Amino acid sequence: MKRSPGVWRLAWRVSQHRPGAFWLGWFLFILFFSFPVLNGWFMGRGFAALERGDTSLVYWYAGAAFVVDMLRMCCIHWGALVWTQAWVHMQSFLRANLLAAQLSSGGPEAGQPVGSAGEAITHFRDDVEDVTMFIDGLIDVSAGTVFTVLAGFVLGSMDTGAAGILLLPLAAVAIGTRTLDHRIKRYRAADREAAAAVSGFVGDVMAAATTVKVNDASEPALAHLHALVDRRRHTAVRDRVLDDGVQAFAQGAADVGLGLVLLTSAGPMASGAFGVGELAVFTAYLGWLSFLPRMVGRVLARRKQAGVAFERMRGLVADADVRNVVNERDLPIAKGELNHRLAPDRPRRAPLDQLEVVHFSARYASGAGVNDVSFSLRRGSFTVITGPIGAGKTTLLRALLGLAHDAEVEGEVRWNGHVLGDRAAFLVPPNAAFLPQVPQLISDSVADNIALGEVPVESLELALELAAVREDIDEMPDGTRTLIGPRGLRLSGGQRQRVATARALVHSPELVVLDDLSSALDVETELQLWTNLADAGMTVLAVSHRAVAFERADQVLRLDGGRMEHRG
Repeated sequence: MKRSPGVWRLAWRVSQHRPGAFWLGWFLFILFFSFPVLNGWFMGRGFAALERGDTSLVYWYAGAAFVVDMLRMCCIHWGALVWTQAWVHMQSFLRANLLAAQLSSGGPEAGQPVGSAGEAITHFRDDVEDVTMFIDGLIDVSAGTVFTVLAGFVLGSMDTGAAGILLLPLAAVAIGTRTLDHRIKRYRAADREAAAAVSGFVGDVMAAATTVKVNDASEPALAHLHALVDRRRHTAVRDRVLDDGVQAFAQGAADVGLGLVLLTSAGPMASGAFGVGELAVFTAYLGWLSFLPRMVGRVLARRKQAGVAFERMRGLVADADVRNVVNERDLPIAKGELNHRLAPDRPRRAPLDQLEVVHFSARYASGAGVNDVSFSLRRGSFTVITGPIGAGKTTLLRALLGLAHDAEVEGEVRWNGHVLGDRAAFLVPPNAAFLPQVPQLISDSVADNIALGEVPVESLELALELAAVREDIDEMPDGTRTLIGPRGLRLSGGQRQRVATARALVHSPELVVLDDLSSALDVETELQLWTNLADAGMTVLAVSHRAVAFERADQVLRLDGGRMEHRG
């Protein structure tokens, strides 16, 4: 197994995804922090000229200092614009890799599904921000280093001892931060986990708000939320205090270093060895000399936090390999907006003649699941799986499609005699489509919920007909452009189920897998749906408990206790 790259290398990969903007922003900030060295030197020369009585030279140095300040202001304004673009791009790059891993159904990019929407928020928002904050801090350290080296060179030409003392705060900050290494990472990881728990619970409660109300469970829900918030408050305060403590230590070390510089320089100043010009240079530089130690302390702490962020994000990507977080990826972002909806990268259609499931097992750690299941279905057939609650029907369908991520799966699935290796990558439209027991809709139009991208109008219309939802959509004020609200709130339960069914059928898949479709449909509508699918010649594998499905089925497979028996 290859050794995972360190935080520095990962951060470098992120920063170099769009190197032009990164290096231009870096250069502009280097100039911004370097100009004070030149400005201070001009001030020193100007005061020295004033001490000599050379008035014209004083005006010249004053004008040069003014020009340098104007250039400095231009650099910070331009740099802020460029760096903001680079910052947003880096965050988009990381989020695109995480999103690709979460949305990929099999293939080399597919990662483990996230636990909840709230947990996803902490990964996509907080962890990504921790990484980019670390990279942002590196810009500050680079700029502070350039300033300190140049300023140290100027000060060293006047007092070598004072310039050498500038290294002491840096050493103190590095040693102090190194001492707190494990504690910084532990506190940040605990805070992120607590934040995910709060966000996840709030999201779950909002999604089930009606259930909470009708069961009068508001107080227990709030009590549990209070406990989660208390834990988050504890972890957040602990993490913030440690972070602020590191910053305060860095500031204190910098202040002590400045004090030592002043003590070292006090003798030459008192003896008059320092003229007015040298004193002006020291005065101009003193306020800036604390910048580098503070930034070093901040970056060393952020490096630990970025390490925690990368470790948390690696759990979302393929093979839990952190390198997949920083995979090269083209972000099709035009200036301001996407030019058009992108067509998904689908596998080539492989016409189905026969599907065989051979000695197939899918078992969870608890022992639940299905064992040694075998069956086959031919093109155009209608196969029904039935059985008592908990028999393993949903597990069988999800494992067959490669979606049972937490189960140990054995056996083979053969498509026209060929064993499917990566089932999750192959069994997607146009080869297969899956409608889960509780389909999810998005807060968008009917058409966008069905197409999830671009599809021909004819395919959309056919899907509506097959799903027996055409008449319902025609009665809506805007037809297929009607907005259905969050999670399809404006639709009835049966309409939501049939719109989701149309989504499964819109690409005319070779195999349609339906998990208990009849749970939200009346008998007449279900009969119409089975008739439509049969007339269209589609191959269907469905979970159902209704006689109307059994009557139309070519074969009925019964699961009980994870074992299968055939019923004609």
